Amino acid sequence: MDIPDVFKKRNLKKVNFEYENLVGKNLSNSFMSGVNLDGFDIHNADLSGSDLSQANLHGTILFYTKFRGADMRNCNLSEAKIWDADMYGADLSGADLRGADLFNCDLKSSNLNDSDLSGSYLKNTDLTGATMNGTEFTNTKYDKLTLDTITDLESKSLLKKQGTLW
Repeated sequence: MDIPDVFKKRNLKKVNFEYENLVGKNLSNSFMSGVNLDGFDIHNADLSGSDLSQANLHGTILFYTKFRGADMRNCNLSEAKIWDADMYGADLSGADLRGADLFNCDLKSSNLNDSDLSGSYLKNTDLTGATMNGTEFTNTKYDKLTLDTITDLESKSLLKKQGTLW
């Protein structure tokens, strides 16, 4: 059964998504804290303003997905494919992004404090105004990042030391 757009702004925490198709769905401002979407294809969906804190999005496909202003604290996004995503102002503090691919992502003004980007690949990603205090970058690959007004100068120095391609 497809999830209708009437679910936006709803509490979806206890919904079993196992057989649901979330492609292109409007789930903006929904409460989905702790949901398990491991391996789902959620491309072209709108999750703007949603609470996805502690959600499991391991290995998900998130092409053209909107997470603008979403609460993604302590979210598991390891090995996710996040391409052309709008994550402006998202709170990704404590998020697990190990091994994730982030291509053409808008992470402007996002909070990446204490997140783990180990082994991830960031290409054409805009981190302007993002905070990255305590963020882990071990074995992370970068290509064409925008960091012009990054608020954490230590993170900017660490990125440069790791051979970031500008």
